[in-house]
Amino acid sequence: MLTDKPSREELVNRYSCHAPKGDQATRYEHIRALCLGLACSIVETTPASPEQSRALDALDEVMFLANAAIARREEESCSPPTLP
Repeated sequence: MLTDKPSREELVNRYSCHAPKGDQATRYEHIRALCLGLACSIVETTPASPEQSRALDALDEVMFLANAAIARREEESCSPPTLP
């Protein structure tokens, strides 16, 4: 986790559009599909409640952060991971 102030370069990276490269779009969709499946399971197995809503909000954050990791940090990796 970052403890220093972000550099201008980091801010530009955070707030820039990152067009998909290579197989990134496929990996974004893979993450979205997994999250959709879990979201459906959460809705089907839990009562409508503030906790259910928070679980779905947390899952939104998981999806966003996973996809942001691909978009923002791909250049830092030697090679993209393989999907299971």
